Amino acid sequence: TGIAMIEMVAVTPLLLLLLVAIGELGNAFLQYNMLNKSVREAAREVVRTALLGTTGNISLTDVLQAEGRNLVVYGNVAGLGQPRLPGLSTSHVIVDVEPAGDNLVLIQANYPYSPLLGPVLQTFGYGDNPSTSGITLTASVVMRAL
Repeated sequence: TGIAMIEMVAVTPLLLLLLVAIGELGNAFLQYNMLNKSVREAAREVVRTALLGTTGNISLTDVLQAEGRNLVVYGNVAGLGQPRLPGLSTSHVIVDVEPAGDNLVLIQANYPYSPLLGPVLQTFGYGDNPSTSGITLTASVVMRAL
């Protein structure tokens, strides 16, 4: 009868570790999905407004680039409200013309992943700062202005 208790003591930490790992993986997937969705929405809006009339040329002004960064981070062009993801800021977003040309606009976001249990479980070898996981989620979209 005591063998069942010994097995439970041996297996419980592994099961809890597996449960925490599944939770962290799900959180990472949700944050990556939100980042991709935000970048796609911003790219659609930027390419829609970047084309100069019927000239066939695009113009990415500083205002349009700032609006694109605000769309990724806040979901609106004014930059009002809370960021869509914790720790995401406009400095993590790049809005630029794709060097390949052909009226392509590039929007890229590099987001430092913020784990659910980062401060609780400390660093696990990722440095001295408990909030740093060492993982960066990157989403980029290239769209043609039509």
